[in-house]
Amino acid sequence: MQILADLNNKFSENLARLMSENGSTLSDIDLKARAIAEIGEILSKKESLQISQSEIALIFHEVFSDLVLSVYFTGCALDKPAQTVLRRALELGIAIVYLWDLPHVFWGWKSHDYDLNFNDMLEHLSKEGYESFLASLNTNYHGENLFEYSEAKRLYRVLSNTIHGKITTHESNLPDRFSYNKQDLQNNLELIRRVQAILLQLFKKRFANCFAEVERRIPAISKVI
Repeated sequence: MQILADLNNKFSENLARLMSENGSTLSDIDLKARAIAEIGEILSKKESLQISQSEIALIFHEVFSDLVLSVYFTGCALDKPAQTVLRRALELGIAIVYLWDLPHVFWGWKSHDYDLNFNDMLEHLSKEGYESFLASLNTNYHGENLFEYSEAKRLYRVLSNTIHGKITTHESNLPDRFSYNKQDLQNNLELIRRVQAILLQLFKKRFANCFAEVERRIPAISKVI
């Protein structure tokens, strides 16, 4: 179909502009995405993992893939698909830490189609008991917030509006749909960076020893977190 060929040409032009005009931002996003994948690689090689944790470690690669796809869709000027997979990255990233120490919840989620509730996960991770548990694992943790809870909720709400098709997110009747729009692109890239910041903040505190290894493997990551 000609319309598909035309769209492919437009997307290619959009991507070329993305890469030529946003090199620094893309490098920053790429670095953080690779750091997230690296955490999963390091964790998956630990010998003391439970079966559930071995499977959860694989989710890091799914988060990495969703972040890359979000950048790709953003570059194509496909804002809504970009936001859809970004919400998935945020939700799965939070779920990694939530499920890590709750094997019964993981098996319910995996084997019995139990749903995970985003707000419930945030509430669990923000409880004093969980913070005390973290302090027992990491002597450098002194009870500070694991991540910006209010910002995580805000981002989830913004991205969920796209998922649920709120009328304010509709684009099909816009005359410049699928066209490169610098403001929309910058907004989407900033959403990606905010999601990455939250996830890396959380991973750094929950998997402190592992993150130290990431910093040895990717020294530049310590400068952007």
